[in-house]
Amino acid sequence: MSNEHEHKDHEHHDHEHKEHHSAHEHSGGHSKQEKILGFDLKVVVLVFALVIIAALAGTWFGAMSAQASAVSAAPQVSAADTALLKANVESYINKNFLEPQGLSAKILDANDLGNGLYALSFEVYQNGTKADAGVIYANKSNLIIGQVFDLNKPIAKPATTTPAQTAPVKSDKPQVDLYVMSFCPYGNQAEDTMISAYSLLKDKIDFNVHFIVSVSGTTVQSLHGANEVLQDEREACVLKNYGNGKWFQVATYVNDNCGSATGASCWADALTKAGGIDANKIDSCVATEGVALMSANELASNAAGANGSPTLVINGVKSNAVYQYGNSEAYKTAICDAFNTAPTECATKLSAATTAPAGSCNPSP
Repeated sequence: MSNEHEHKDHEHHDHEHKEHHSAHEHSGGHSKQEKILGFDLKVVVLVFALVIIAALAGTWFGAMSAQASAVSAAPQVSAADTALLKANVESYINKNFLEPQGLSAKILDANDLGNGLYALSFEVYQNGTKADAGVIYANKSNLIIGQVFDLNKPIAKPATTTPAQTAPVKSDKPQVDLYVMSFCPYGNQAEDTMISAYSLLKDKIDFNVHFIVSVSGTTVQSLHGANEVLQDEREACVLKNYGNGKWFQVATYVNDNCGSATGASCWADALTKAGGIDANKIDSCVATEGVALMSANELASNAAGANGSPTLVINGVKSNAVYQYGNSEAYKTAICDAFNTAPTECATKLSAATTAPAGSCNPSP
């Protein structure tokens, strides 16, 4: 995969979330689907027409029939071609919308609505787990989800550029700040890549993790929804009470085993695996200090201009090394370049295999 810094994962919708475990409100700011999937605003209306699903009954068919007629009255698909239609639609939405997000969809069946228009039911999977389901619409040649897409033409992606790298600022003990969203797949890859560099340098650097959120009163919002708000608060409480080492153990376990649908069971497993963490202490921290911790994280992220997950700042300078997912050597080098005198640990070679494409999760302006 490439090292382009692709800003493709934009989401903006409001959703209210209330957790029984906490006295304060966690507002995810997204519909159920977007909480899980994290789509760009520019493609929300495209992906699966999830916002259309609730409005299908009654008035939908006439509107969609008119829209289908506008697509040059596409030929009706025969029963023998239904399997081909399903395969074409499944391939199109996966390649154009979901694969960059680490997601996949499966078309289950196609129901003939007449006039060449078909309703196709689907399921969405994340890390092999069913995340959502719904209905999209197509005829033989077009996907129709609020606007029409030619199934034979991939969606053109805008050109992206990687920001210019500023020369590092040096110090005796570099300050290394990683800004993430707990369920952003790119942020998760940055965490998985950083752990080797952190484990090597540890106390020789001032390492800090910050969560990218917005807070209004007692309402906390995060790009991937209410589940992410809760996870941000959980992990912030682990950092506060147990430090970076335990946080890395917990966060990387969640990244590898739980995903964005992290429930009580998988979270408990993460704490058990890390060892030495009092789950009740973390729950109490979330309930009593969660909003305050998120407010502090918001201030830190805003001060650093960290809008996208991940963002890596070393001695106040943003580093593009963060986008080299899997390349722990690049992370180590970027940090070691910020020492006035590099410690002997900097001579240690780490894995330099880039395992994922550059990219980040970014809210819309």
